Amino acid sequence: GMPGDDMNTNVDVKIGEADGQSFTSIIEELRFIAYEAKLWISGGGVHTAVPQSDLVASTTPPNERKIYNTHVIIDSDGQIKAYYHKIHLFDVSVPGVNLRESKTTAPGKQLVVCDSPVGKLALTICYDMRFSEMYVDLVQSGAEVLLMPSAFTVPTGKAHWHALLRARAIEGQCYVLAAAQVGQHSEKRQSYGHSVVYDPWGQLVADAGGYDGKGLSGVIESQQDESSPVRVPSIIMSEIDLDKLASIRERMPRSEER
Repeated sequence: GMPGDDMNTNVDVKIGEADGQSFTSIIEELRFIAYEAKLWISGGGVHTAVPQSDLVASTTPPNERKIYNTHVIIDSDGQIKAYYHKIHLFDVSVPGVNLRESKTTAPGKQLVVCDSPVGKLALTICYDMRFSEMYVDLVQSGAEVLLMPSAFTVPTGKAHWHALLRARAIEGQCYVLAAAQVGQHSEKRQSYGHSVVYDPWGQLVADAGGYDGKGLSGVIESQQDESSPVRVPSIIMSEIDLDKLASIRERMPRSEER
């Protein structure tokens, strides 16, 4: 099991506990997996309680309190290295999609970049990817790998998913890692899929597939599961080559022109 005494619990309390309620158990489970597997984990979005100190009105009744949509980075010792609360909330009404994330979720206020063995990670979530100025600031803060865990709707995914991610990779001269939910969540909701990795030249190097094809790495079962267009769960792997990233930035020095 995980050692208890040397765990960094200060961050846990900050992101997860409000009024004595402990934070979501999924974070504990991810910490255990990271520690046991000796791997770093990017986990998001995870719902975490808004601490009393962050509430605008401390008199807000418990049943009306909002949560944060949170992205957590856990290192290979099971420690929480960084966390980010999603800033841009998904309030959208387009054909086939009508969702208001702000009804239940409070927006974060802070951009987050953290060190890791594969370079400096920028923590973002899903809908954030439509706000390119956010990524300009993250890259100027040193980001080399842009993380965007997502659950895109099928209509918006088919229209924009690959274009947005590729654009963020090219303009930031960064790797983009976007883990994506896929398949049927409920009668009314399904996610587009296509977990992908783009390199800093905008080249697609891994794609787990989704609603409009199996991508580079996805598997379509002969006996298809009706809840997902591709085999789930699936794992895709990609190398992060920081020398390649440095070479691209050197040959096309964008940052000096901003």
